[in-house]
Amino acid sequence: MFDYQAGEKYKMTLITVGLAGVMAGAALTLFLSPQSSGPPAKNRPRTRAETDPDVTGQARPVGGRYLNQGQTPGPPPPNAADMVQPNAATEIVKGFLPLAWDFSSSSAQNSQTSAMNLMTPECAQNYQTSVWTPEVAQGILGSGIKSNFSQTMVAAGPNLQDGSIEVTVRGTLDMTLPGEAPTSKPCNYLYLVKKVNGQLKIAGISEAPTS
Repeated sequence: MFDYQAGEKYKMTLITVGLAGVMAGAALTLFLSPQSSGPPAKNRPRTRAETDPDVTGQARPVGGRYLNQGQTPGPPPPNAADMVQPNAATEIVKGFLPLAWDFSSSSAQNSQTSAMNLMTPECAQNYQTSVWTPEVAQGILGSGIKSNFSQTMVAAGPNLQDGSIEVTVRGTLDMTLPGEAPTSKPCNYLYLVKKVNGQLKIAGISEAPTS
């Protein structure tokens, strides 16, 4: 039997740790090679984070098949107090984005600290050890780099089984090193918004599917 709580805990850990190779990699690529646009992206294969029931929080049907009509899904509905409202989820993410995507050398430290204050403790810890590491902070803060994040979409999905909501964000990160032309990178992410002790928090971050 699928244990949803254990699956959700694993999910939050997985998607925050997995961000290291995506968000930090993009930032460092821009920082180290601002003139390189890189090869065009290829179609990304579906990952375990998108399909495995221990990550998605959806029960695995018997025999690995989809549930037929009339069969009862596994986990019970969440408590009403844990339900995150879509509008509230998009608002907290909109306030979070300018902070988390601030890589300007003059303001990044304060912005990143404020961003982590909007996360759950587990998410903030993973973020600090895999994204905003001391090495990354030192490299950016002493670089004179300037950044600007422009969002083109912030959309909340349906409530997940525990009442949380994934918010899809699409936008562009522009970064410039002194004496270099600006470089832009597309950003497509999912932000997991969860209610913790009555407050909304960013509980996980992952790369969003491109299609």
